[in-house]
Amino acid sequence: MEEALLREVLSSFTPFVPEEDLRHRLDRFKRLMVEEGFSGAILFHPPDLYYLAGSRQEGILFVDPAKEPIYCVQKYPARARTESPWEVIPIRSMRELPHHLSLEGKVGTEMDLIPHNMFQRLSKIFDHKEWGDISPLIRACKAVKTDWEVATLRKAGNLVVQGYLKALDILEEGITEVELASRVGTEMRILGHEGGETMRGGRMDGFLGHILSGYAATIPSYMNAPLNGIGLSPSVPVGPSMKRIARGEAVVFDFFATSMGYLVDMTRTCCLGPAPQKMRDAYSVLIDIHTYLREHLKPGKGTLEIYNSVLKIADKSPFKDHFMGYGDYRVNFIGHGVGTEIDEYPFIARGLEMELKEHMVVAVEPKFLFPQEGAVGLENTYLITPEGAESLTPAPEEFWEK
Repeated sequence: MEEALLREVLSSFTPFVPEEDLRHRLDRFKRLMVEEGFSGAILFHPPDLYYLAGSRQEGILFVDPAKEPIYCVQKYPARARTESPWEVIPIRSMRELPHHLSLEGKVGTEMDLIPHNMFQRLSKIFDHKEWGDISPLIRACKAVKTDWEVATLRKAGNLVVQGYLKALDILEEGITEVELASRVGTEMRILGHEGGETMRGGRMDGFLGHILSGYAATIPSYMNAPLNGIGLSPSVPVGPSMKRIARGEAVVFDFFATSMGYLVDMTRTCCLGPAPQKMRDAYSVLIDIHTYLREHLKPGKGTLEIYNSVLKIADKSPFKDHFMGYGDYRVNFIGHGVGTEIDEYPFIARGLEMELKEHMVVAVEPKFLFPQEGAVGLENTYLITPEGAESLTPAPEEFWEK
């Protein structure tokens, strides 16, 4: 297809990332490269390509702090040219890279993600010795959102709110977790939810988002998260299952929504009929935690102070041994940044100090799990502002009972 026609087709159905926004991100990334002594960076991770190039077409992006970036693309160069403002060079294999790029000094790549054989190939074809890890720099850039990114995250927030309201409408006794999750997911897709949740270097394959009921919400598995669920098989041992939802048990809705590659994370809790008093009481503690968070998630605050303060609120309750899990299955975080990935900076976690900055976006997910009984959770994705935290997931927060 001719590129002019391709651009016309694509622009008819999907927006592009604004060039002005990409340049702002690139300039910030270049400044960090100079500060850390990098003379070049090779990026290949799709969310990082999208963040700096506005495209996820397969290839590598080369960034020289003193020059315009070069996007070497294997598949599909014509589409990359329509999506990205940077120079796009078609290549058939990595062996062609030295014809277009020259590496000098300290060159960074995503050492937290690069496969060993790929790094060996890069080192060999360039005969380059001085390599460094560029991942902390790209992650630091991605942590502070631009106005366009915030607006995009708001759209994703609206999608997940609509998904939750749909779940309440569909919820009925005897429906399986997976049917409810699938019908909600379909509704969100129709509204524009992209799917494709990405965890940096982690496992998100086959994950629908959580709709977990009763004891199923307390079953542990491999994910480093308080909620795992039963899943559908040992191949995908997380998420909703064939368990039927019964009256009188807490149902936890923990879903992502994505718009233009940006995702938000939200949790709410509901019940068919009156919920057990223990669940209501535990949920009231979660309300207290979010009241604290809205006031204290501000620029200049340390994430460790936030984490420890939330633990104090949970520890004052009768349910402290069930906060963020139970027994050996408790996790040591309550929040994580979100954007093009589900685990961006900053982290609100035990022993980890990061400074909050204006326009950071963080999902905070306090939960209580009671084995063989059920779980309650309340999670919002918050924008950090000088006045405090603004929720980008403004669904009703009460413990909904039908």
